[in-house]
Amino acid sequence: MSQHKARSCVIINADDFGITEGVNKAIFELAEAGMITSTSVMSNMPGYKSIVHIKDKIGIGVHFNLTVGRPITDPNKIPALVDSKGLFFDLSQLLKKTRRRESSKQEVEIEFDAQIRHLLDIDITPDHIDSHESLLKYPFFMEIIKKVARKYRIPAVRTYIQRKFDYSRLLSPRKILISLYLAFQKMGWKSDGFYTADKYDSLIKCGLDYDAALRKLHDIFQHLPPGILEIGVHPGYLDGNHILLGGYISEREIELQALSSGYFKQLLKKSEAKLISFKDISNNSIC
Repeated sequence: MSQHKARSCVIINADDFGITEGVNKAIFELAEAGMITSTSVMSNMPGYKSIVHIKDKIGIGVHFNLTVGRPITDPNKIPALVDSKGLFFDLSQLLKKTRRRESSKQEVEIEFDAQIRHLLDIDITPDHIDSHESLLKYPFFMEIIKKVARKYRIPAVRTYIQRKFDYSRLLSPRKILISLYLAFQKMGWKSDGFYTADKYDSLIKCGLDYDAALRKLHDIFQHLPPGILEIGVHPGYLDGNHILLGGYISEREIELQALSSGYFKQLLKKSEAKLISFKDISNNSIC
């Protein structure tokens, strides 16, 4: 079940499908153009059902979410996850409650279960799991996600081994520990029978501009590692629902422009990378 190949394979996954109509529109366009190979759906958001329009074009995963919008579950059944208005807490509040042991594993599992069932109800079987605001990185949520993934036989998961190691992290004991933890986390997923990409990268950068986005894409595709690389992208059109997009707003249109550019198409062609989805990993239909 080795995933290491001499040729580079790339998964280009667009996160946050469903969060706004503008994000959905951007993902539709990139999927139609062949510029992304996968997306992950926030199935608690009103726009999630539109995913059925591209179900046969790209891979589809579940983007577990506990920090934006309303839960699928009746808020009275998961009081530790919502505020007085029935909305999810933001990430900082959620993590604070977790540190204080005020979060309920049972409630988290109930909501994650509901988010998968929402997709199954529209005939979408997720081929992988990732999460909004990287909840997957945190041990408290990871163990629950693993349990739910096993229940629904979702075969693959995002991990966070960076394409290029940032050696400045060695100057911070905390960052060293985080890097070690993420490496062990990936090993744990694989030892438990899940498929993962070998490395991960993204375009995310606060204040991202068009030139910087193109430079990042150039760097990625000029220096592709062997094996499987996942690139997480966050394209979108701004449509007035900015509050749902957190602190990453105008940058989404920049990502969309870069991913739609002729320059990016040339990079893909010249790289000779094989574009795949998470389903290809689990089917062993890879390079």
